[in-house]
Amino acid sequence: MTARFALNWGRAVASLVAVLVLTCVLVCAQEPPNTITFTNNSGEDAMVKLVGPTHGYIAVPNQAERTVHVAAGRYYIVVRYCDRSNHCSYNKGDPFDVEQTDTEYSAITITLHKVPNGNYHTHPATAADFGGN
Repeated sequence: MTARFALNWGRAVASLVAVLVLTCVLVCAQEPPNTITFTNNSGEDAMVKLVGPTHGYIAVPNQAERTVHVAAGRYYIVVRYCDRSNHCSYNKGDPFDVEQTDTEYSAITITLHKVPNGNYHTHPATAADFGGN
């Protein structure tokens, strides 16, 4: 009777450990809840270079939007706009913060075109700022 109890107890503990590990895998592997959405109303296709804790390049065709999940932290973007003749121009945006707490997260939208009195400032940049691509 005691050996059987120990065997069942051992199985219960092993099952509990397996459930905890699986829960961690599912919870720990989730994307951060913070998002940045790029909406392109520029009249040209755009490639956004996102620089910060989460980084990479995001293609945003004209009249389209793309959303990425990002970790909390400080970011800026460099955008390459190319017209149909493959002439490209570049803009670099001011730094911005993505903030996250236990109960709140950021959902940021950046519109890729000049907006009069807009709240996200950009300045001319170069191909070198973009990464030479």
